[in-house]
Amino acid sequence: MDIVKYSYKINRLFILMGIGFFGWLTWFSCHQINNTEQWLVVGQSASVTAEQARYLLSATALIFALLTLMAFMIWLNSFSERQNIIFTSDAINYPKGHLRPKLITIMYGDIRELARINVQHNEALEITTSHSKYRILKSMLKNQATFNEVCERLQQMAAPFLTIV
Repeated sequence: MDIVKYSYKINRLFILMGIGFFGWLTWFSCHQINNTEQWLVVGQSASVTAEQARYLLSATALIFALLTLMAFMIWLNSFSERQNIIFTSDAINYPKGHLRPKLITIMYGDIRELARINVQHNEALEITTSHSKYRILKSMLKNQATFNEVCERLQQMAAPFLTIV
């Protein structure tokens, strides 16, 4: 059998919007640090001094900066060649996450059940093995037709091993 690959990447536009959003929040928090000269009152339940507000805004800016950096790293990683679902003669491989280079390998013989599910308004293929469950998300594939093709190919490859319920 030939090796068949399908691109499995997060939507780059979505990531760019995240970079812009968290970058703007970082800039806004940093800008507010220097403009805090008075007490900060949160509702009627808490108040902090100007110095405490600066520490709070500094921590907030740091968190937003880290989120911006993480989104940027995910965006860079989306150009990697390893971001593919790969069908081989005996297993399917796909990336575990967006940042780490780890691949999940599922042997066709280990698959016990395949089911299309809806997870937070996103269709996914849930692969149940004897030791775990895995999901291939439709939103990470090019389009609905590609998702259907991946589902059908996996169904064909795992058919001899599936449990009929």
